[in-house]
Amino acid sequence: MNDWEILAQRVRWAGHEARNVEDLVRFAGAQKAGARVMEGVEKKLAEHNIGHLPTKLPTDSTRRVLLYSKEHHGVGYLLSLVHELALQEPADERNATVHLLDFALKEVTSLKLNADGRGVNRPWAPQA
Repeated sequence: MNDWEILAQRVRWAGHEARNVEDLVRFAGAQKAGARVMEGVEKKLAEHNIGHLPTKLPTDSTRRVLLYSKEHHGVGYLLSLVHELALQEPADERNATVHLLDFALKEVTSLKLNADGRGVNRPWAPQA
């Protein structure tokens, strides 16, 4: 397995992972994070179904970026919806992404509240 495949496996398992740009540059076999190198990195990530935030990878090798698996049914899925929504044009008439994201976030919130039981972490919960 090469570095890209190992990275894809890790991100797919966890749903997301923060990495230094320097790591991605090294995976690409380069020494400096120039514009062309980063375009190649973006293509390699896409080939492995990995999304990234920010949507345009920086050329500063000390910056951290958030990678997420578009195949993950939890956090990766939420991040892919956020990414898709962020890239939509304001005039886009589609509401599907907003509805999907809203539904997914409500599910996550519901799970957290059910796990919490007493509502201690709810900002609207009355304090005892």
